[in-house]
Amino acid sequence: MSETAVVQEAFRRASALVADHRADLDPAVHLMAAHAWVGGGAPRFADDLSRHRSTLQASLETALQEIHRLVVRHGLIPPGMPAVRTSVTSMTATPGSFRGVDVVAMRSLIGSLDRAADRLCDLSVRLHAELNVLGLPTAPGWDLAGCADWARRHARDLRGRLAWIERAEPDPLTPWNNGVIPSGVIGFGLFEAFAADPGKAATLLRQIAEGDPAAVTAILALQERGDDPGLAARVQTWWRNLPRGLRDRLTVAVPEAVGALNGIPVPIRDQANRLILAREKDRLRAEVSTVTRTLAVTGQPMLLMRLDSVLGGIKKIEMLERNLALGGTPGYPPAFLLSFSLDGIGRAVFSWGNPDTADTTVTYVPGLGTKLASFDEDIERAWLLWQQSQATAGGKQIASISWLGYEAPQLDSGLVLPSRSVAMEGAADRGAGALAAFADGLRATHQPMESARNVLLGHSYGSLVTGKAAVLRPGRFADDLIFVGSPGVGVEHAADLGLQPGHVWVGEAGNDVVAYLGRFTADPGDAGFGAQRFPVSRDVINEAHSSYWRPHSASLLNMASIVDGRYGQLIKPASLVRPMFLLPELAPGSIRKLNEQ
Repeated sequence: MSETAVVQEAFRRASALVADHRADLDPAVHLMAAHAWVGGGAPRFADDLSRHRSTLQASLETALQEIHRLVVRHGLIPPGMPAVRTSVTSMTATPGSFRGVDVVAMRSLIGSLDRAADRLCDLSVRLHAELNVLGLPTAPGWDLAGCADWARRHARDLRGRLAWIERAEPDPLTPWNNGVIPSGVIGFGLFEAFAADPGKAATLLRQIAEGDPAAVTAILALQERGDDPGLAARVQTWWRNLPRGLRDRLTVAVPEAVGALNGIPVPIRDQANRLILAREKDRLRAEVSTVTRTLAVTGQPMLLMRLDSVLGGIKKIEMLERNLALGGTPGYPPAFLLSFSLDGIGRAVFSWGNPDTADTTVTYVPGLGTKLASFDEDIERAWLLWQQSQATAGGKQIASISWLGYEAPQLDSGLVLPSRSVAMEGAADRGAGALAAFADGLRATHQPMESARNVLLGHSYGSLVTGKAAVLRPGRFADDLIFVGSPGVGVEHAADLGLQPGHVWVGEAGNDVVAYLGRFTADPGDAGFGAQRFPVSRDVINEAHSSYWRPHSASLLNMASIVDGRYGQLIKPASLVRPMFLLPELAPGSIRKLNEQ
């Protein structure tokens, strides 16, 4: 056969290879697009798959062009170049037995990667031989061999991860809901090799499991910043992957980590935090005995201050114990302690009902003056909202959380400091990261339900914390935001909070001085802000700012309706008989706002 004929035949064979192999990775790309997997590193995996598909088609295109140029150099009529590039049409995602990931589709993906690996391996050998015989660069053949290796390696990897998920043994305290595993767990379980880990959380978690106390401090600081939206899902996967015996040992050995880490199931966090309560109480009681004996001997006045501080710590613990003891008694749901610390003004996160299994979870964020010593009132507010919401929930389960997960500004000497002043946003900026991370944790540990909802309620300065947290997680922070007595939420318009239109709610009691400040950007109660106003009663000036949870009040009933998603059942407060000398309006603008209700 003449050299010219050899070149012509080579071009024909290369064109046939292009037609036969150009779409070898298309089924895998189609499956990723069609089933819209979420969480973990799925997007990065999809990008990596797309790059290898592009490499496949670019290698075929390069090889074909090289042979085409050789044909032209032999003085032959240039043959037509066959199409190399393909397009993948994305279909609407179809739900599978696992929320967020269709297991049947995952098996199909693994099979398609296996087939592609075999075909690409054969293609690389044949194309390499064709180019080598013609004296042309053989790089396209080697690139195709790399694609084949990638497909085979990840088919094997995904098969192993899928097997782990399907045999995952649920924790007895937090069983999977009807065999359905949270999408965040699936995401990191399947794609952890591809998942972004900006704070090196995977390393820190491994170190915690190995008993490194410094890693506990580091990962809690990472969580506090709220920079990584995937941290809670990574924690959830790490926890589920640990042997059950190791989980039990860590709960006892490092309860400060297990109790505070978002992504660990709520009942286990509660178990760890109750252990911390008991240990701290024993420690403080022992210190009381020591300080009392020393005081009797030395009479040092400074010891009286220390004794007062220690006794105050015991009172805080006993306050939490009293509320926890109410859990499960008549009129109260089970109670869970999701976080606890006596450091500084103290922190605690208390839940009426289990957020991991509730149909709707509402998280209340308090504001100015809130501290652990007075947190009893905020726990009661969360219970009042649970009681009213549960009564009208139509059989659905409600969880109501009081979240003191940040250092709220206090009416003390620290008020003049920019970092603590209620007139500044520093405390809200720090609290927003912690609140966003907490909301991530609610999603990561929730046992999937199609009807599950997440509502955030910010009061006073807590509304600013809530607004800033919503900006950090646009579109996935909450289903509804409720602001009451708000001095501003840090944005100019409700649309800036990242929720669907009509799901940002504002209540302002008549005579609530704080609600009329508009201190932090726009006043959310103004019509131009774009929020939904719900009716609230008027009250005396010194009580208006704290009146929103008053039993049987329009504000409490309306907040419960929003929590339940019964938006069309908001009520108006009872009419007031004027003049009301004990209930003066703050300003003419306030009268207009009240009349608009």
